[in-house]
Amino acid sequence: MELVSLNATHPDHGGKSFQKAASVVLHLLVIAALTYQIRGVARLPAHPHIDARILVPYAPGHTAVVHPPKPKIIRPKEEPKLAMKEPPPPPPPSSGGDPTGDADVELAMASFFPDPKPDLAALPHGTRGDIVIDIVIDQDGKVVDTQVDQGLGHGVDEAVLAVLQTWTFYPATKSGKPVPSKQRLLFHFERA
Repeated sequence: MELVSLNATHPDHGGKSFQKAASVVLHLLVIAALTYQIRGVARLPAHPHIDARILVPYAPGHTAVVHPPKPKIIRPKEEPKLAMKEPPPPPPPSSGGDPTGDADVELAMASFFPDPKPDLAALPHGTRGDIVIDIVIDQDGKVVDTQVDQGLGHGVDEAVLAVLQTWTFYPATKSGKPVPSKQRLLFHFERA
């Protein structure tokens, strides 16, 4: 029987251990290359002559967040002065005017104006709408002419016109004198 010593070494044993060590180192480098990426060259602000490489870890399915260095904010020694222009003064208020440019015109104001209450029974159910009427007011404040611009029909327009004939106005004035004027009136009606 032959005895084999455990302490005996094979003549190629030294070469195999080098190969194993080289394999381990090579595997570690490959793993490091797969898990880290080198991103650009950065200069350190305190040492402008030193370059530093940024290593970014690799995580599958995720993107690496690289935070750039924060810029240094330098405040100005003096606050900038802005030149502000004063706005022009508003024009003086006027009591009114007309298209010819004459001032001191005041509109006619109703002094007696009962609400028109026409019978809406002739209108179909769910009807709603406006009646628009232009009126002419004389220098005495009386309604002298009416014209229906938009109506509902079914006798409702005529009932409104009859009530408008009873209205009286403080007449419009121009430079303090009463003058004839026109106005547009709108009445809204709904039948449930």
